[in-house]
Amino acid sequence: MLFQISLGVDIGQDELCLVCLKASSRDIRLVAHAVYSIEKGIHDEEKSRVISGLIRRFLQENRISPASVFLGIPRTNVILRYVELPIAVKENLRETLGYELEKHVPFSPEDVYYDFQIISEDKSAGRLQLLLVVAKKQALSIALAVSEQLGFGISGLGISAIALADFFSWRSKKDNVIVKSFVFNHEDHIELGLVKDGFLRYSRDLSVNEGLIEAFQAALSKIRLNFVEDNEPLDTILCGIEKNDPLVERLNNADGIALHQVDLSESQIPSTALMAAYGFALKGVRKTSMDINLLPPVLRKRPSKFKFYAFFGLLSLVLLGAMAWGGGVFFQRQWTQDRLDEEIKKLGSQLKKMEQVEAEKRSIEDQIDYLNTLRQAGPPVLEILKELSERIPKNAWVKRFDFSEKGIQLEGYSTSSSELIPLLEASPMFSGVKFLAAINKDFSGKERFRIGLSLK
Repeated sequence: MLFQISLGVDIGQDELCLVCLKASSRDIRLVAHAVYSIEKGIHDEEKSRVISGLIRRFLQENRISPASVFLGIPRTNVILRYVELPIAVKENLRETLGYELEKHVPFSPEDVYYDFQIISEDKSAGRLQLLLVVAKKQALSIALAVSEQLGFGISGLGISAIALADFFSWRSKKDNVIVKSFVFNHEDHIELGLVKDGFLRYSRDLSVNEGLIEAFQAALSKIRLNFVEDNEPLDTILCGIEKNDPLVERLNNADGIALHQVDLSESQIPSTALMAAYGFALKGVRKTSMDINLLPPVLRKRPSKFKFYAFFGLLSLVLLGAMAWGGGVFFQRQWTQDRLDEEIKKLGSQLKKMEQVEAEKRSIEDQIDYLNTLRQAGPPVLEILKELSERIPKNAWVKRFDFSEKGIQLEGYSTSSSELIPLLEASPMFSGVKFLAAINKDFSGKERFRIGLSLK
């Protein structure tokens, strides 16, 4: 489900809530959400057209093309039963339930859609406990009409209680909470549920009437008795119920119940009205514990494997590219290493030549020092050499230097030997500067010169 986009649609009595989620490698991102009011009293056919039009409008405005769409109907439209059966019928549960359906609900199998979820398994006792969800076909008429009118296929059809269970189960995994009950305010009725180990283990819908608080306290006490161990407080999440509500005030005084306001920061939705739609959308981006789907199998959208194949195709190309890049880097490094080895060898030979030149330089300096000791008058030889080094440009070098009573002779190479004469004549130390031989060029194009001069 990596990078999948899923749309959850919660169809209420007079309200339509939509949440679009996108899965990433690390978490889930909220793409878009909306809450639309639906006119009360309109007939089912008109209502289905309004709902499908609002869904298409939502997708168009947000430029969304979801891979999965999950519709949901209110908890009041279905019957929930917790049923125990022998573990021996596990392989043929659907057929067994079909035969025994009338034992659990007052409808014949031909008039309903149903689905089930195994909640627990006791192998030692040989018993299964499962949640059976049954809806009359008439109760699903609007949702099925919406599915047909949308035209792009629906992945599933669920109920608000299970969507809320999936929402809290997803949160519980992050909070490391095993048991959590929730209270959801639907204005005209209140929904109470319990999530344990990811499953909806208790669900009840209570009408708003004079006996609501007493019925509510009794239901919470039953939950605490059956599902909470060691006298631990029952964490109960309030959704859409203010702190100053009389129900909250009564529950605050009840023993063994810890009330908390719902935290929506992680989901990023702005209101509790969107929680069920969020739970429906989760089914398209994460593997949820609850897997109830009332949509007949023939009407379910089959998941497209194109994105799956495309993803792994791209992944293969990336891996091949990485291998090619790695091989290229290896050979590039090897080639660079070979080049460096060659340059090091060249520098080694040049270093040896420089050491030889340095040795010759020291020998010449020793000779000059000796000559300076013999010569009592006139400028010292080092001053002459210093003057020559300052006058002779960098593009020329002296290969031979002779100094005697007759004068000075220079022999070397230059890119332009004719420039040397005026440069040396400009020196206050030299005079009689002239070429002693014709200028010749060597194989590299350098001019070989031989110049004579004397001291002033």
